[in-house]
Amino acid sequence: MAENIVKQLEQQLRERPMKTMDPNTQAAGDENITAPKALYHRAVMAAALAGLLEFSRKDKHIEALLASQADTDFADQIFHQHFGELEEKIRTYSGYSNGNPKADFNFVLQQLIDIVGAQTAGDPKAAKDYLSNQRANILSFLPGELQTGELLDNGTMDDRTNKMHGPFSDFTHWIEQIFSTSDQ
Repeated sequence: MAENIVKQLEQQLRERPMKTMDPNTQAAGDENITAPKALYHRAVMAAALAGLLEFSRKDKHIEALLASQADTDFADQIFHQHFGELEEKIRTYSGYSNGNPKADFNFVLQQLIDIVGAQTAGDPKAAKDYLSNQRANILSFLPGELQTGELLDNGTMDDRTNKMHGPFSDFTHWIEQIFSTSDQ
């Protein structure tokens, strides 16, 4: 079984800001005591993970991601005209105004592309399957306040049931993987 992509990203970036979200509150519960810069990193990483998950569902997109150069700007391609809204949500969630969300998003996304490429030997079909299997891991770390699903036109991403874990919830997530299609 593949290692959790969120944990791999934290290891690669040498940052550990990610926390699983409580399904009831859609928050980690440590927002009031965590430094704004750490919340900023959490929000950027979560947005990049969610964007990658959604964008990779189409064959042409996963192929473009795997073939991309390090300086490729995917922020607007993934979030279309909504990236400005995402920037504002990142700043509001974190309370941190010094960062450059677009540049940081693209940097984190490139790190994720490197992880996916290494896990799948650059094979687009294997990459789609890998990311599809990582869906529950990714959505468990997605702060509800960012509303990335809404910005990506996939409201199911923001559904609090995606953050639930336990015997029954894990079973239903497993069933979702079996019946989900990665290409639209």
